[in-house]
Amino acid sequence: MLRILVLTLLALLALVGGEQRAAAEDPKYDYADGMKACADFDAKNERELAAWAKTQPAIPYQYPRDDNVLGAPWGPITSGLGSAPELVLASIIPHFGAQLRGQNPAAVVTWPWSIPIGPAFTCSRKQGTFTVRELRSNRLLLEPGLVSSNRGTGVYVRPGYRFLYHPSEWVVGIGAGVGSTIELAGNREPPVRPSVSAEVVIQFGHCCDSSYFTLTFRYDHFFAGDSTNIIGGALGYTFF
Repeated sequence: MLRILVLTLLALLALVGGEQRAAAEDPKYDYADGMKACADFDAKNERELAAWAKTQPAIPYQYPRDDNVLGAPWGPITSGLGSAPELVLASIIPHFGAQLRGQNPAAVVTWPWSIPIGPAFTCSRKQGTFTVRELRSNRLLLEPGLVSSNRGTGVYVRPGYRFLYHPSEWVVGIGAGVGSTIELAGNREPPVRPSVSAEVVIQFGHCCDSSYFTLTFRYDHFFAGDSTNIIGGALGYTFF
């Protein structure tokens, strides 16, 4: 398991290095780091947007028409999904990993959904636009998943909290989190058991664009059943 995760980490570092070399041809961005700096950055963006809007010609009113697809008003739904394909993919594509449950290895498939909360710590804007992208370091986490080993297959859900530190000049962010993994089913006794869980997170990508790869290392301590101390890791595609 450790060898696979290390090889994956090296491959991601090589990928990030290639993206850095290609970034020289990308559009220029303005950045701000820190809560106050992001608040000032957002206020400046709003002032500039208001000034720009005053210079634009008036748009005549257009009567709204039904946006039909295949004879039904599917247009707003399909256009909504098409405008955020990265978010859709990040929500449905699972993360893959492995665990060591005592002496037994296990495969893990998981969907770690996070909700950013609190103030923005890092923000960016492509020059010539008025769209500010923000990275909120505080996240609430809800993670359902599947675990499969030679003892059978079980499911779990893990509520938790995660903090991520990713300044604008970094292509790798770091973080940590706490939570409780609640195993709900499987060939074990008791059939439901919670843990105390801690994790270390490495995020690959350039802040504050969407779409990252996230590598997570986790330790769980359960208070009942076999294999009370479990370590593992997972890698996957995330939006935030």
